[in-house]
Amino acid sequence: MPLLTIVRSNTVAEPNLLSRLTHGGVDVAADVAGGLLGLAFGGLALLRGERPLHPDGITYAATVKTHAGGGSGVPWLDEAGTSRVTLRVSRAMGLPTNWAEIYGIAVRIPLPEGDAPGPPWADLLFASTGDTAYGRFVLQLRHGAACGPLTTLLPVRAPAGPLLLRLLPAGAPVPGDDLALPGLLTLSYALGRGPWTNVADVIVGPRDVSHLDVKRHDPITAPLPGTEQFGVIRRLREPAYRAARRTSDP
Repeated sequence: MPLLTIVRSNTVAEPNLLSRLTHGGVDVAADVAGGLLGLAFGGLALLRGERPLHPDGITYAATVKTHAGGGSGVPWLDEAGTSRVTLRVSRAMGLPTNWAEIYGIAVRIPLPEGDAPGPPWADLLFASTGDTAYGRFVLQLRHGAACGPLTTLLPVRAPAGPLLLRLLPAGAPVPGDDLALPGLLTLSYALGRGPWTNVADVIVGPRDVSHLDVKRHDPITAPLPGTEQFGVIRRLREPAYRAARRTSDP
Protein backbone atom coordinates (compact mmCIF):
# COMPACT_ATOMS: atom_id res chain seq x y z
CA MET A 1 0.00 0.00 0.00
CA PRO A 2 1.50 3.40 -0.91
CA LEU A 3 0.84 4.87 2.53
CA LEU A 4 2.64 2.00 4.26
CA THR A 5 5.64 2.70 2.06
CA ILE A 6 5.52 6.35 3.06
CA VAL A 7 5.21 5.62 6.76
CA ARG A 8 7.97 3.02 6.79
CA SER A 9 10.41 5.29 4.99
CA ASN A 10 12.59 7.93 6.55
CA THR A 11 9.76 10.46 6.27
CA VAL A 12 8.44 9.24 9.61
CA ALA A 13 11.49 10.70 11.30
CA GLU A 14 11.30 13.91 9.23
CA PRO A 15 8.17 15.84 10.20
CA ASN A 16 8.89 18.71 7.80
CA LEU A 17 9.04 16.33 4.86
CA LEU A 18 5.94 14.46 5.98
CA SER A 19 4.13 17.77 6.36
CA ARG A 20 5.02 18.63 2.76
CA LEU A 21 3.50 15.39 1.48
CA THR A 22 0.07 16.99 1.26
CA HIS A 23 -0.08 18.08 -2.35
CA GLY A 24 0.24 16.79 -5.88
CA GLY A 25 0.52 13.08 -6.53
CA VAL A 26 0.50 12.05 -2.88
CA ASP A 27 -2.78 13.89 -2.29
CA VAL A 28 -4.33 12.21 -5.31
CA ALA A 29 -3.09 8.77 -4.27
CA ALA A 30 -4.40 9.26 -0.74
CA ASP A 31 -7.78 10.44 -2.04
CA VAL A 32 -8.09 7.40 -4.30
CA ALA A 33 -6.93 4.94 -1.63
CA GLY A 34 -9.17 6.55 0.98
CA GLY A 35 -12.16 6.40 -1.35
CA LEU A 36 -11.56 2.72 -2.05
CA LEU A 37 -11.27 1.97 1.66
CA GLY A 38 -14.47 3.89 2.29
CA LEU A 39 -16.32 1.88 -0.35
CA ALA A 40 -14.93 -1.37 1.02
CA PHE A 41 -15.83 -0.60 4.63
CA GLY A 42 -19.25 0.75 3.66
CA GLY A 43 -20.02 -2.39 1.64
CA LEU A 44 -18.84 -4.62 4.46
CA ALA A 45 -21.05 -2.74 6.92
CA LEU A 46 -24.07 -3.21 4.65
CA LEU A 47 -23.39 -6.93 4.30
CA ARG A 48 -22.88 -7.41 8.02
CA GLY A 49 -25.46 -4.89 9.20
CA GLU A 50 -22.90 -3.76 11.80
CA ARG A 51 -19.45 -2.28 12.23
CA PRO A 52 -17.27 -3.01 9.16
CA LEU A 53 -14.28 -3.53 11.45
CA HIS A 54 -14.03 -4.41 15.14
CA PRO A 55 -17.65 -5.62 15.20
CA ASP A 56 -17.46 -7.30 18.61
CA GLY A 57 -15.67 -6.13 21.71
CA ILE A 58 -15.80 -5.59 25.43
CA THR A 59 -15.24 -2.43 27.46
CA TYR A 60 -13.17 -1.96 30.61
CA ALA A 61 -13.04 0.92 33.04
CA ALA A 62 -9.44 2.01 33.59
CA THR A 63 -7.28 4.63 35.29
CA VAL A 64 -4.31 6.28 33.60
CA LYS A 65 -1.62 7.59 35.96
CA THR A 66 0.70 9.82 33.98
CA HIS A 67 4.24 10.58 35.17
CA ALA A 68 5.74 14.06 34.91
CA GLY A 69 8.62 14.86 32.59
CA GLY A 70 7.64 13.59 29.16
CA GLY A 71 9.00 15.55 26.20
CA SER A 72 6.31 15.07 23.57
CA GLY A 73 4.87 18.57 23.86
CA VAL A 74 1.42 17.07 24.47
CA PRO A 75 0.18 18.10 27.93
CA TRP A 76 -1.78 14.93 28.66
CA LEU A 77 1.36 12.84 28.06
CA ASP A 78 3.90 15.15 29.69
CA GLU A 79 2.20 16.31 32.89
CA ALA A 80 1.56 14.21 35.99
CA GLY A 81 -2.10 13.41 36.50
CA THR A 82 -4.82 10.81 36.78
CA SER A 83 -7.53 10.18 34.18
CA ARG A 84 -10.51 7.85 34.30
CA VAL A 85 -10.86 6.30 30.85
CA THR A 86 -12.55 3.42 29.07
CA LEU A 87 -10.82 0.74 27.00
CA ARG A 88 -12.72 -1.12 24.28
CA VAL A 89 -10.92 -4.33 23.30
CA SER A 90 -11.96 -5.98 20.05
CA ARG A 91 -11.07 -8.27 17.16
CA ALA A 92 -10.54 -6.24 13.99
CA MET A 93 -11.99 -8.71 11.47
CA GLY A 94 -14.50 -10.53 13.65
CA LEU A 95 -12.98 -13.94 12.90
CA PRO A 96 -13.74 -17.05 14.99
CA THR A 97 -12.07 -16.88 18.39
CA ASN A 98 -9.67 -19.76 17.69
CA TRP A 99 -8.22 -18.00 14.63
CA ALA A 100 -5.33 -15.55 14.68
CA GLU A 101 -6.61 -11.96 14.58
CA ILE A 102 -5.58 -8.32 14.57
CA TYR A 103 -6.64 -6.89 17.94
CA GLY A 104 -7.49 -3.33 18.80
CA ILE A 105 -7.82 -1.24 21.94
CA ALA A 106 -9.79 2.00 21.70
CA VAL A 107 -9.12 4.42 24.54
CA ARG A 108 -11.62 7.19 25.32
CA ILE A 109 -10.29 10.02 27.50
CA PRO A 110 -12.81 12.49 28.98
CA LEU A 111 -11.75 16.12 28.55
CA PRO A 112 -12.85 19.24 30.42
CA GLU A 113 -15.48 21.23 28.54
CA GLY A 114 -13.82 23.72 26.22
CA ASP A 115 -10.50 21.88 25.97
CA ALA A 116 -11.26 20.59 22.46
CA PRO A 117 -13.23 21.97 19.49
CA GLY A 118 -14.99 18.64 19.00
CA PRO A 119 -16.62 16.31 21.53
CA PRO A 120 -15.57 16.49 25.22
CA TRP A 121 -13.31 13.48 24.91
CA ALA A 122 -10.26 12.28 22.97
CA ASP A 123 -10.02 8.91 21.22
CA LEU A 124 -6.84 6.88 20.75
CA LEU A 125 -6.87 3.72 18.62
CA PHE A 126 -4.24 1.01 19.11
CA ALA A 127 -3.71 -2.11 16.98
CA SER A 128 -1.58 -5.21 17.44
CA THR A 129 1.80 -4.49 15.85
CA GLY A 130 5.46 -4.87 16.59
CA ASP A 131 7.33 -2.09 18.37
CA THR A 132 10.74 -2.09 16.68
CA ALA A 133 11.79 0.86 14.52
CA TYR A 134 9.84 -0.53 11.55
CA GLY A 135 7.64 -3.16 13.19
CA ARG A 136 5.59 -0.46 14.95
CA PHE A 137 4.08 0.35 11.52
CA VAL A 138 3.14 -3.24 10.66
CA LEU A 139 -0.03 -5.03 11.82
CA GLN A 140 0.41 -8.47 13.40
CA LEU A 141 -1.95 -11.43 13.73
CA ARG A 142 -2.19 -12.82 17.26
CA HIS A 143 -4.25 -15.15 19.43
CA GLY A 144 -5.10 -12.58 22.10
CA ALA A 145 -5.20 -8.85 22.80
CA ALA A 146 -2.59 -9.18 25.56
CA CYS A 147 -0.08 -11.21 23.55
CA GLY A 148 2.16 -8.30 22.62
CA PRO A 149 2.46 -4.55 22.05
CA LEU A 150 -0.19 -2.43 20.40
CA THR A 151 0.60 0.91 18.74
CA THR A 152 -1.32 3.73 17.11
CA LEU A 153 0.29 2.54 13.82
CA LEU A 154 0.26 5.90 12.01
CA PRO A 155 1.88 9.06 13.39
CA VAL A 156 0.13 12.29 14.33
CA ARG A 157 1.70 15.72 14.37
CA ALA A 158 2.85 16.85 17.84
CA PRO A 159 5.07 19.75 18.95
CA ALA A 160 8.08 17.45 19.33
CA GLY A 161 7.60 15.60 16.02
CA PRO A 162 5.61 12.73 14.44
CA LEU A 163 4.11 10.98 17.46
CA LEU A 164 3.18 7.34 17.95
CA LEU A 165 1.84 5.73 21.13
CA ARG A 166 2.23 2.19 22.45
CA LEU A 167 0.37 0.07 24.98
CA LEU A 168 2.44 -2.78 26.42
CA PRO A 169 0.57 -5.41 28.48
CA ALA A 170 2.24 -6.47 31.72
CA GLY A 171 1.67 -10.08 32.65
CA ALA A 172 0.67 -13.21 30.77
CA PRO A 173 -2.48 -13.52 28.63
CA VAL A 174 -5.53 -15.14 30.25
CA PRO A 175 -6.01 -18.65 28.79
CA GLY A 176 -9.31 -19.09 27.00
CA ASP A 177 -10.20 -15.37 26.94
CA ASP A 178 -8.59 -13.59 24.02
CA LEU A 179 -10.18 -10.22 24.90
CA ALA A 180 -8.97 -10.25 28.50
CA LEU A 181 -6.42 -7.67 29.62
CA PRO A 182 -3.96 -7.90 32.51
CA GLY A 183 -4.33 -5.50 35.41
CA LEU A 184 -1.58 -3.20 34.14
CA LEU A 185 -0.57 -1.73 30.78
CA THR A 186 2.33 0.65 30.15
CA LEU A 187 1.69 3.67 27.90
CA SER A 188 4.68 4.98 25.96
CA TYR A 189 5.34 7.40 23.12
CA ALA A 190 7.95 7.57 20.38
CA LEU A 191 8.83 10.16 17.76
CA GLY A 192 8.94 8.45 14.39
CA ARG A 193 11.30 5.49 14.60
CA GLY A 194 12.88 6.76 17.82
CA PRO A 195 13.04 5.03 21.20
CA TRP A 196 9.98 4.54 23.36
CA THR A 197 9.52 6.71 26.44
CA ASN A 198 7.26 5.35 29.18
CA VAL A 199 4.86 8.05 30.35
CA ALA A 200 1.98 6.36 32.20
CA ASP A 201 0.60 3.29 33.94
CA VAL A 202 -2.82 2.15 32.78
CA ILE A 203 -4.57 0.29 35.59
CA VAL A 204 -7.29 -1.91 34.12
CA GLY A 205 -10.47 -2.25 36.14
CA PRO A 206 -13.58 -4.38 35.69
CA ARG A 207 -15.52 -4.88 32.51
CA ASP A 208 -17.94 -1.97 32.16
CA VAL A 209 -21.31 -2.79 30.59
CA SER A 210 -22.52 0.80 31.08
CA HIS A 211 -20.40 1.86 28.09
CA LEU A 212 -21.86 -0.58 25.55
CA ASP A 213 -23.68 2.21 23.69
CA VAL A 214 -21.05 4.93 23.56
CA LYS A 215 -20.52 6.75 20.28
CA ARG A 216 -18.04 5.24 17.84
CA HIS A 217 -14.38 5.96 18.55
CA ASP A 218 -12.87 8.31 15.99
CA PRO A 219 -9.40 9.89 16.43
CA ILE A 220 -10.03 12.29 13.53
CA THR A 221 -13.03 14.07 15.05
CA ALA A 222 -11.78 13.57 18.64
CA PRO A 223 -7.99 14.06 18.64
CA LEU A 224 -5.85 14.28 21.74
CA PRO A 225 -5.30 18.03 22.46
CA GLY A 226 -1.87 19.06 21.22
CA THR A 227 -1.93 16.65 18.26
CA GLU A 228 -3.38 16.72 14.76
CA GLN A 229 -3.53 14.39 11.80
CA PHE A 230 -1.04 14.80 8.97
CA GLY A 231 -2.93 15.80 5.85
CA VAL A 232 -1.97 12.76 3.80
CA ILE A 233 -3.03 10.39 6.59
CA ARG A 234 -6.33 12.24 7.12
CA ARG A 235 -7.09 11.87 3.40
CA LEU A 236 -6.54 8.14 3.63
CA ARG A 237 -8.43 7.59 6.89
CA GLU A 238 -11.42 9.92 6.70
CA PRO A 239 -13.50 8.08 4.03
CA ALA A 240 -13.16 4.82 5.97
CA TYR A 241 -14.23 6.45 9.24
CA ARG A 242 -17.08 8.24 7.47
CA ALA A 243 -18.33 4.94 6.10
CA ALA A 244 -18.04 3.34 9.52
CA ARG A 245 -19.97 6.20 11.16
CA ARG A 246 -22.97 5.52 8.86
CA THR A 247 -23.76 2.33 10.74
CA SER A 248 -26.18 2.71 13.61
CA ASP A 249 -24.26 0.93 16.39
CA PRO A 250 -21.62 2.79 18.48
